[in-house]
Amino acid sequence: MGMNNGDDTAYYLHRGFKVVAVEADPDLALAGRERFADAVASGCLTIVNAAIAEQLGEADFWICDDLRVWNSFDKSIASRNGLPCHAIKVQTLPLRDLLAEYGVPYYLKVDIEGHDHVAIADVSPGDAPEFISMELNSVDDFYLLRSKGYQRFKCIQQGYFTQVLSPKLSFQSALSMAVTRLKSTALAHRLRAAYKRVRPPVPASLPPGAWAFDPGSSGPFGDETAGEWLPFEDVMHAWLSQQLGHNLGYRVEPANKHNWYDLHAARN
Repeated sequence: MGMNNGDDTAYYLHRGFKVVAVEADPDLALAGRERFADAVASGCLTIVNAAIAEQLGEADFWICDDLRVWNSFDKSIASRNGLPCHAIKVQTLPLRDLLAEYGVPYYLKVDIEGHDHVAIADVSPGDAPEFISMELNSVDDFYLLRSKGYQRFKCIQQGYFTQVLSPKLSFQSALSMAVTRLKSTALAHRLRAAYKRVRPPVPASLPPGAWAFDPGSSGPFGDETAGEWLPFEDVMHAWLSQQLGHNLGYRVEPANKHNWYDLHAARN
């Protein structure tokens, strides 16, 4: 859910999965069809140009003119940092209709800028994907996934795909946070940008672990995500500690524009 520029789609196709990608922005959907023309023609990829919503129909959708990744039903998200945006009419589709047509996926990635909970509300606890992820914005997100039958969780810092751990997890947490703090320095950002400019293309024959994830992509999923699966309470405590840590005196990773979090969950 939320194909955007197709970087995640490219990775899933590279892994050999059959992919159904949903994208509300007609320009991005068209660009995806052009980029992945062979995969679409072979039936490995289906691109659905619609916005996931509660009901089938039509609605206003806000396009961020300068940063399409912030496209949203919510104008305040599409206009973040004062960026210009405009509204278009889009077709809306409930996730339940999509699942009825294409089946329940092995992995469901949801990143639809402020409306992830709307999609996940349609997941049936008795027939849910093996793995799922959503952008983490609220404590409610933890309870929503648990209500759908998920028992194991990871909180992943999306800037570098590292696991967020609670300060109570002592040495392991401290080591993880130290690595993340190092990666968050201005020098590290400059080195990443320089590497991206000069790195050679990644050959398609490389194993999955060698895939070079571009900044802004969703990164690994399922068991390939960093760290161990943890109980509900531990992961929620880790995220809350990260959000409130500076006020509580914890040594957590520094807040900056590169930090955002995905909540990954596994059924068994």
